[in-house]
Amino acid sequence: METVDLTTAAAVRRPLLDRLEILVFWLVVAPLAALLPARLAYWVACRRGDRVFRRWPEGAAIVKRNLLQVFGDTLSPAEAERLATEFSRAESCEAIDIMRLRNGARPLRKLVEFRGREHLEAAMAAGKGAILCSAHFGSYRSAFSLIHASGIPVTSIGLWWWNYDPYASPAVRRFWDFAYARRTLRHRQGPSIESWECVASGHSAQAVSTLRRNEVVTILSDSAPQVSDESRVVKVPFLGREATFLPGVVHLARSSGAPVLVVSVHRSADYRHQVVEISPPLSLEGELQEALARCAAVMDAAIRTNPAQWGDWSDTGALASLGLIPATASPRNAVVA
Repeated sequence: METVDLTTAAAVRRPLLDRLEILVFWLVVAPLAALLPARLAYWVACRRGDRVFRRWPEGAAIVKRNLLQVFGDTLSPAEAERLATEFSRAESCEAIDIMRLRNGARPLRKLVEFRGREHLEAAMAAGKGAILCSAHFGSYRSAFSLIHASGIPVTSIGLWWWNYDPYASPAVRRFWDFAYARRTLRHRQGPSIESWECVASGHSAQAVSTLRRNEVVTILSDSAPQVSDESRVVKVPFLGREATFLPGVVHLARSSGAPVLVVSVHRSADYRHQVVEISPPLSLEGELQEALARCAAVMDAAIRTNPAQWGDWSDTGALASLGLIPATASPRNAVVA
């Protein structure tokens, strides 16, 4: 599942000038900026993030309010303001990451340090493939592309949000297919496995077949449950609460025999350098709740270390579905597919 960020959320319902700005940024500004030296490219992205933060106060207010609701008294309003600004900058920088996935992804690869890659290589040597589990955290899509470009075949489980947003017109969907999807799919073994059933329950013959070919499957384990998933959810500790998670990653691992490794992507203070951390294989022993809690704990630690890089801050509905903030009668503030 893909969460729409502060710079694109509800784009079809925003003023025409804002929608045009998104169009120009993704089709013209970001591709051209990505050709510049990295320092300048990410400076352009950060300035654009600052401008979006100022021009769309409603979106900024959503992020700040959600940060304060989740972290409570441990976060001051001034700190929430700073994190919301960083959130907006990071989302714009992800566009530059995607544009730098050219020439075998080398322009981006030289800015990224991998830690724990030996865990992935050991899993591949064992011959059962590997499941890379991630939150909607950092520039995870670009990180998956870099892994594939390095010679390890990667297939992702996830839904392109614009294909499931009832407000998105055919033109909007074609735009995001062209500006976003084609660049990431260039560095995939095949098209994404667009199966909510697989995200929710881990049941996917295609995913199991991919793993048995000794390839990598990625899955986003912080995907917000839908109303129809009530009988499937598992409650685990997450960000100081008992969060409601879907156990698809554990079911997929147990049915395929593939190990689960958690990926966390941290952007540095200069916004252009990143660190991709790959955890050792998680223990899947014990009850389903125990195994899923170990996965949630690694994602929890990453988010607490760099809160501004978690994409769900702009999505009140997702946070409520996860059980992190009270449910409200208002519609979701960002589209989630």
